[in-house]
Parts: sequence; C-alpha cells; structure tokens
Amino acid sequence: MPATIAACSSGSMPCGVALVRLSGPEAFSVLDQVFLPKNQQPAARWTPRTMRFGQVIAKDGRTLDLCLAAVFPGPNSYTGEDLAEIYCHGSQPVVAGLLDHCFAQGAIPAPPGEFTKRAFLSGRMDLTEAEAVADLIHAQSELGAKAAAAQLTGSVGGRVKTIREELLALLAHFYAVCDYSDEALEPFDYPNAIAVLTASKSQLTQLYQGFQRGRLVREGVPVAIIGRPNAGKSSLFNALAGQERAIVTEEAGTTRDVLEQVISCDGAPVRILDTAGLRNSQSKAEQKGVELARQAAQQAQTVLCVIDRSVSLTQEDQDALSLARQCPLAVLVLNKADLSPNPAPWEDALRKSHSWAAVFPLSAKEGTVEPLSRWLAGLAPHPEETLVTSARQAGLLEQAVSALEDAISSASQSMTADAFLLDAERAVNLLGQVTGETASADLAHEIFSRFCVGK
Repeated sequence: MPATIAACSSGSMPCGVALVRLSGPEAFSVLDQVFLPKNQQPAARWTPRTMRFGQVIAKDGRTLDLCLAAVFPGPNSYTGEDLAEIYCHGSQPVVAGLLDHCFAQGAIPAPPGEFTKRAFLSGRMDLTEAEAVADLIHAQSELGAKAAAAQLTGSVGGRVKTIREELLALLAHFYAVCDYSDEALEPFDYPNAIAVLTASKSQLTQLYQGFQRGRLVREGVPVAIIGRPNAGKSSLFNALAGQERAIVTEEAGTTRDVLEQVISCDGAPVRILDTAGLRNSQSKAEQKGVELARQAAQQAQTVLCVIDRSVSLTQEDQDALSLARQCPLAVLVLNKADLSPNPAPWEDALRKSHSWAAVFPLSAKEGTVEPLSRWLAGLAPHPEETLVTSARQAGLLEQAVSALEDAISSASQSMTADAFLLDAERAVNLLGQVTGETASADLAHEIFSRFCVGK
C-alpha cells in the first residue's frame, strides 16, 4: 500500500494563501487529526470538492489557523487516490506547523513530483500530459502556457496514441491471420500495410519537426541586439525587458558580456540578448565581449541592428551592419529618434542597402518600442499548432520515424511480412515510451524527480 504523502503545493511564503496537500489511503484520517471543521463531521463524510471552514490544529492541540479545506475521493482526484487540500494563510510558521502535525500522524514528506507521478501511475494522465504540468509551471509567457495547456489536454499524447493504435491493429491483423489460418479472416493486405505505415510516418514526422518550434515557445525566440558602443543597445534591451537589466551610461564599452532576458511580447516568449558594442579595443575583457557578441548574432534567429540616427555613420556602424546582413532575419533599428525625429541624410540609402525584415525608427530611451515588440511577437509559432516541447519525446518520435522508414523500405522490396513488421513493432514500443504505456519505472522516476515539491 502506498504511503500517504503531504507537502505545500503553493508558492514561496509569505503569501495570502498557502495550499497544503495530502494524498494516499490515510489522507482523510490524517486530515481529521489536523483540521477541525466547524460541524465536526469526519472528512470521509464531507461532500466532495466542497469547501469546509474550520481550524488547523497544531501538535500540541491548540489552534494554529482558521481556514478552509476540501476532500477529493479517489479515483476522481488529481492523483487518483483519496486527496485532501487545506487552504491556510501563507505564513511559514503556519505551514511548517501544519506539515509537522501531518507527519506526526503518519504522513511522509512528498518527494519532488510525487503527486503527478501518482496521477500517472493511476492512469489519470500519460507522460506527455505529466511533462506538460512541469512546462505549465515554468512557462515564461502566455503562449508557452497555452502550449503546455494544449499538451495537458492531450494534443500530443492523443495523436501519438491514435497512431500507435493504428499500428497495433495492423500488427494484430497480421498475427491473427498467421495464428488462425483456418478461420475466415480477411487476408493480410500488403499494399494497405504500406499505406498505413506511410501515413503514420508522415504524421509522426510532422510532430517531430514541430519540436524546434516548440523549443521556441518554451525557451523563447532568440533575438540578438548588436551595434557599435553607445548606439543604444542596452537602452533598447531595458525598454523591451521593462526593467533596468543592463547598465546604461555615456561611457562606451560598459557591456562586456551577453545579457539574456526572456520577455513576453503580446503573450509570445522572446529571448533578448544584449551584446557588447562592436569595435576594436585594447581591453582583453572588451575583446572577449565583442567575440561573444558576434557569436550571439550568428546563432540567433533574428538580429536587431541598432544605429544611432542622430549622428553620421561610422566604420563601427558598417561592421555591425555587415554582421547583421549575415543573419537570416535582420531588423534595422534607427535609434535616438528623440534627438533626431527627421530621417538622417544617409537613412534612405541604408534602408535600401539590404532586404531588411523590418525597419523601426524609435527612441529606446523614451521607451517607444511597442511597434517593435508587436513585430517580435510574430516570430513565435502559431498558438494553435500542436507543438512537442520535450527533447525526450522528440528523440523517441525521431527513432519511431526511422523505424517506420525501415519498415516501409522492407515492405516495398516485397520482403516477408515478419521482416517489416519487426520494425513496426519497434515503432509501437517507442511510441509507448512517449506516452508512458511502455516506459520503465526508472524513466518515470527520472522525469518526475525534475518536478518541484508539492506537484
């Protein structure tokens, strides 16, 4: 019999309300000892999913808090077990005292991810949905939260299960024909088998190819800001981030490293990289910063090339423009529009010198970056697209695609059915690992150990 676990499932304290959760066969009996409802009715007789007002009792029998509690009988609970939740004031002493009393009554501290692990083991969710819980907790943007919520409702797991079931039906038909040859079964249709394998491969390829776009949702679209010293790169970085993250002074060369900040642009995650000013310098630290700036520009999906429109172009500006033009998606930012609201004499020629993805005259100092922010939001994947965000899932999908390619190749060469169905079975097993249907206990432990305590 599994132990009854307890943990605080809410955020850091102090806070308005803290959530202490109990799950397991003795959850309700432990609740009876640590929480005294106003009507003094045992927890097992409460109406499920209905709040009860009462007192949290400390180990010495004295009242520790006045708050609410609710019960969720298994199997219709988050974990699939009897589950109780206490909604107390978010005070560290209150929560610590409550948990201490729970442990004194036989509950044990919940390891990281234990509640979600039990939900998976009880069949309340598959591994793709369980991993989506962690993604949802750590989402850094509205789009990231939406992508995680879509996975939590089965957008990935559901598609993988459907494909797996179609392959299993194909395998079952073949083995039924072999094992029961005297029965009136439809003969195994090789062309149809190839069609099923090809369709499955196509669908899995589409899912796998969405992984890179899914990473952009999870980690943010990488956007590097480059330019010569004092062009206003750090001011632009701070304006987009909405806070003073980078040092801004009149002294050139204050940025020596690559500063990184994931921001939300109209709900889409963008990973902004502020880099050192591009120039020749005798300082070894600044030289290293310039080298890192060039690397960031080469690796980013998009580059914002910042030019000070209030002064003439310099050789350092030309170096920055040359680097920007090497990027697949380069944006020209004409900064310091507050100092020079009218176009500079060289501006028209600069606009025409390259197929810029966009051009934005703005003042980073005054924070007029809304048009640029809206444009950056468009770099993120479409919110309605089914996206794989887990490297584990993507790796298994890639292997399953490879297995199906081998199966299709064997079938197309008119090999015996057992030759290509062996590869199809391998694909079925890999897809089972994606959803957890054929996952090992060690894998499940590794996945849930990355969760936070209380979830």
